Amino acid sequence: MTSSERDRLLELVANPPPGSKIEAAKIYGVDLTLNIESLALSPAERILEMESAMRFAEDLRRAMGNFTE
Repeated sequence: MTSSERDRLLELVANPPPGSKIEAAKIYGVDLTLNIESLALSPAERILEMESAMRFAEDLRRAMGNFTE
């Protein structure tokens, strides 16, 4: 994704057309900028982000297990 494409998408998310699905998502509280940021990453970078999130979730589960013992 080029920087101009990214900027265009961010502008669209910030000011969605009335009645659009983007507007509905924004009203519902979906942060579509997270999707845009993810699409700006390469597939390899996305995998690294997912692995990092999985490690965090595993650490959190382990930490929660320590509280229940």
